[in-house]
Amino acid sequence: MNGDASIPLIETHQLQRKYGRGDAAVAGLAGVDLTIHRGEMVALMGPSGSGKSTLMQILGLLDRPTSGSYRLSGSDISTLSGSQQAELRGRRIGFVFQGIHLLPRLSAIRNVELPMAYARFPASERKALAMHSLSRVGLNHLADRRPNQLSGGQAQRIAIARAVAPGPDLLLADEPTGALDRASGREVLALFQHLNADLGLTIILVTHDPFVGRHAQRIVELEDGRIIGDRAVDDRIQPEQPMEVHV
Repeated sequence: MNGDASIPLIETHQLQRKYGRGDAAVAGLAGVDLTIHRGEMVALMGPSGSGKSTLMQILGLLDRPTSGSYRLSGSDISTLSGSQQAELRGRRIGFVFQGIHLLPRLSAIRNVELPMAYARFPASERKALAMHSLSRVGLNHLADRRPNQLSGGQAQRIAIARAVAPGPDLLLADEPTGALDRASGREVLALFQHLNADLGLTIILVTHDPFVGRHAQRIVELEDGRIIGDRAVDDRIQPEQPMEVHV
């Protein structure tokens, strides 16, 4: 992928996604024009059914638009085969979900390593990358713990380590604090802010919560599959001090 900073990381034009056919078709997206540059931290906001999750799935190469165009780092995604999109997704896009989805029988470090194995990273690299990623989220001292030995906030931080270990260009987080208590949620949001600032990682937060949205630099509002607002966050919640990293 092209890493030229002058080229938007994400650029969509009249993006549409319809479900069903003919008169019964329902529009998930109804003509979305969106540009996101490298290093931005953006919140996609809107009520249930607004299209924000549909847009996230297309941006993450988990779904294809019905019409319109999507360019990632300047490359037209529609020209890529399914296998090429899967390879790109595995190496260049990270995902964090409300449901944390750690495998219960694997240790934290093995959970972080696993997607890199699927993406065919050399075995000699995976453990080092996984441990480095665990250090970034302040949990390398828990590398051998299993998910049932972790708090909810710790488990979500492990999931973030898993998402960023391959060195993606883009991190997509879908309601990442929805299952956490307020204190753990604040820790996770501060971690996203530090990953954005320290790594220049482009982060898109999908949320309905205005408090979560205020951690981003920019809010894009959707309603009925259309963008109805796009603004800078004037009252942004500033990053807290980095959490302690155990070495």
